[in-house]
Amino acid sequence: MANLDRQLEDAIERARRGDWSAYRACLDAVREALARHASGDEYAIAQRQLDTLSAAAPQHDPEGCLAELESLALALRGRGLSSARVPVQPLDLRGLQPPEPIVRIFEQLERSPAQPLRAILPHEPVPLYALLRERGFTFSGAPRADGSYELLIERA
Repeated sequence: MANLDRQLEDAIERARRGDWSAYRACLDAVREALARHASGDEYAIAQRQLDTLSAAAPQHDPEGCLAELESLALALRGRGLSSARVPVQPLDLRGLQPPEPIVRIFEQLERSPAQPLRAILPHEPVPLYALLRERGFTFSGAPRADGSYELLIERA
């Protein structure tokens, strides 16, 4: 599994740098490592995502390829096939009137309950904590330098 984690992290790093030939080589290495660690449905699902990534032209949609690769890493982590921690793009909820930030958080968690969610809020969302616990989520957060609050929410 360490090999799969390393290959995923390498592919993500190459995508971030725009080193597309090395990125493609890393995708091949991820495919090989995945074949050693996965089977059945989990392998088929991951294989489809890898096929999509391999067929894409990352130089024309680098953000899309990186997002898809990070989604694959999160999915593999959710299935216990990877321990790689992939940075999650934050959901910026500053500037919204209550209860809109909480509504959007729960909409996102409903769409992708197994994926971690990072949210940036105008302040610490203390009323949200009990609701998250009731629904089986854990959370951690910290104030940001600009005075807002960043919260990471994950399935317990």
